[in-house]
Amino acid sequence: MPITAMLDVHFAAGHLVDGPVMFTEILKETRDFAGCLRVDLLADIADPAHYVAYELWESNEHDLAYRAWRQGEGATKLRDVLDRDPVLTKFETAVQS
Repeated sequence: MPITAMLDVHFAAGHLVDGPVMFTEILKETRDFAGCLRVDLLADIADPAHYVAYELWESNEHDLAYRAWRQGEGATKLRDVLDRDPVLTKFETAVQS
């Protein structure tokens, strides 16, 4: 069953330009990861430091494999440009229209 993962991040004041650029590069690898169906980077209209990565995965198992990869070989420096810990929330479709 497909799942949606949303990674909520908030860039530090000194990284409002380079942070989103870095995140965009990171998400290119995400798009290429097995089981990734879609990735969009959403920017908060009211807060230039707030972004959300919207990810659609074939299954929770694919997402879990991706998260494990990011903890090891695929680790990034994204946390270095954030002013707080990122928040990951996963969803399954309750009603499809």
